[in-house]
Amino acid sequence: MIRFEHPLSERVRSFLRIEHLFNRFQTESMRKEDSPWPHHLALFTLFEIMECAGRAELKLDILQELERQRQFAAAGRIQGAQAALSAQLQAVAENLQGIKQKFGQHLRENDWLMAIKQRMLVAGGTSPFDLPAYYFWQRQPHEHRLADLQKWAATLLPTQEAVGMLLAILRGNTAAVDCVAQKGSYQSSSLAQSIHMLTIEVGMQYRALPEISANKYVTHIRFLEASQEHARGRPVTGDVPFKLMMCSFDPI
Repeated sequence: MIRFEHPLSERVRSFLRIEHLFNRFQTESMRKEDSPWPHHLALFTLFEIMECAGRAELKLDILQELERQRQFAAAGRIQGAQAALSAQLQAVAENLQGIKQKFGQHLRENDWLMAIKQRMLVAGGTSPFDLPAYYFWQRQPHEHRLADLQKWAATLLPTQEAVGMLLAILRGNTAAVDCVAQKGSYQSSSLAQSIHMLTIEVGMQYRALPEISANKYVTHIRFLEASQEHARGRPVTGDVPFKLMMCSFDPI
């Protein structure tokens, strides 16, 4: 099975992108090999995180949703250990509030890092003769580079923790239904209210990619053939069974 997540709001879209980038950063930075290239990709990903999560109102959006979820937990509207979850949400919010500077500001103030960031936008721009200081850093021991990456990422981690917790709540608060896309197409006007993300689970053997169009009135899903030659595959003509999961920040 393969699972596709489709955000229905700009806020959830940002959360998913931030999660994806942090997962990539941690995977590349923690690779136990002497080659500098995983750490090169980790640093590039760190710059992507800085841009993706640098929107001024994002922190406020996260804090507001954390508080809303804490109130749900305190009122017993979220299944599980309400008191423990409420305390955990409070702790995550306090960690995020404890970062007073703008997201990624310490990176922007580092001229060496910003020079690398600019050269990464140029094809081949980080070659040794372009950035000898960066080449010198890449020749440092693995542990030295890893310590630097962890230091540069430290003040960004409360954002990762908060986003991860909110997405865990979103994915856990789900109503699921088994569906069939007849001749590759499915339409519904009876989805649950206050849905913030749709998740589609489909068998890999169908080689089908969902194309989703959704608003408060109707949801239309069309499956396209997976293709590595064209940006957009041809419509699937056969029936495709799949599971549709409706995810919400509001208790369903």
